[in-house]
Amino acid sequence: MSYISLEVNCDEDFIEIFMAELAEIGFSTFQEKEGGDGLFAYSEENQNIETSQIQALFQQYEKLTSLSYNLGTVEKENWNSDWEKNYEPIEVEDKILVRAHFHPSKPQFPIEIIVTPKMSFGTGHHETTYQMLNQMYDMDLEDKMVLDAGCGTGILAIFAALRGATKVDAYDIDEWAVENTVENFSLNSIIASKHKVWQGEVQSIPKKETYDLVLANINKNILLSDIQHLNKHIKKGGFLMLSGFYENDIPDILNECSKFSLELINQSVRNQWSAILLKNNK
Repeated sequence: MSYISLEVNCDEDFIEIFMAELAEIGFSTFQEKEGGDGLFAYSEENQNIETSQIQALFQQYEKLTSLSYNLGTVEKENWNSDWEKNYEPIEVEDKILVRAHFHPSKPQFPIEIIVTPKMSFGTGHHETTYQMLNQMYDMDLEDKMVLDAGCGTGILAIFAALRGATKVDAYDIDEWAVENTVENFSLNSIIASKHKVWQGEVQSIPKKETYDLVLANINKNILLSDIQHLNKHIKKGGFLMLSGFYENDIPDILNECSKFSLELINQSVRNQWSAILLKNNK
């Protein structure tokens, strides 16, 4: 399988902005360049990203930052291998430690999650994953059914399983993310066969399946399109947790959620990124 690769050279202040913008046109995996002078973005070729889309995006910012980019294709491989070896553990408050298998354990944390990220998004380093984990920590997940929509590394699904969820389903459009999630399940002594992980989009969720909690850490445009579908799979009184968007995007997300009797329960903001928890009152 080949991937579209995009190298972006820009000022450090614009890296997260470009991650968000590129995610909206179909890029799914990102890696910051050493030295903080840009990023690499990747997408499966079947996403059909047009060169004109990329050109139009960068034209909006060319007067705001020094900017150049190179577009190409690469074969499937673990491009993040060097980064994986050097990334630091993440501490979510004093509650959760996210680490690689080669990091030492820290028993003072109530929960430890072991993640080998490969090309998948979701290590806890990003503000969105951090906030999702932090909000999930305060929820009762014992014997619950949970869906992780766009699972990336599977970190949110893993956390739900570690907190006692009976059934944890997860899907992602990226084949690599599905493989990575299964691997990370094993690293955390979660028996993958007791749960379900598959490659697909929101329409691939089995029609009759409903969940106590649906998690979706995806970009704004996909969320706005997917909320109506995800809502069909939330039990009455169940919850939907969303992230992957900026603080100023909250009104648009809440407006869409209001169409489906989804009530805002909690929200958080960290470095302009947001996460919200809603309850299904239908």
